[in-house]
Amino acid sequence: MKISKQGIDLLKHFESYEMKAYTCPSGVWTIGWGFTQVNGKKVKEGDIMTLEVADIELVKQLRIYENVVKKAIMIKKINQNQYDALISLCYNIGGSSFRRSDIVKEVNSRNFIGACRIFNLWSKAAEKRSKGLLRRRMSERNLFCSWPDPIVKVVPKNYQETFKEL
Repeated sequence: MKISKQGIDLLKHFESYEMKAYTCPSGVWTIGWGFTQVNGKKVKEGDIMTLEVADIELVKQLRIYENVVKKAIMIKKINQNQYDALISLCYNIGGSSFRRSDIVKEVNSRNFIGACRIFNLWSKAAEKRSKGLLRRRMSERNLFCSWPDPIVKVVPKNYQETFKEL
């Protein structure tokens, strides 16, 4: 299984292409489609990446995250939407965090409803709840659950109280 166009579209929607290196909310230098490393080198201030190079790099990096998800998810019966949502999550939080996540445990236990309920736990940047990350997690959850239009456009005003840790 490979990430679908819908999965890539969701990922690109939240990553947004950036030609010039910038620091993300966690304080890490980032470029292109959310890359913190390119060809084994950390992104640094002043780096520039064209859209064409970013798209090529995205394909390379997605293969890495697909391998992480394939090794972490032990069950064979997940659908394309579930797979795409897990790739997007893994891409954003990193392979190590993904492998240790409760979402992986829930999916491997075939508790898909439980997995849907905890996507929002991964919505902090620098120990603070991020509205942007919460919107991404809600969208990944919606895709995982095969909702027809998964991308969340607006987060509720009371998101700080509504989406506390379980």
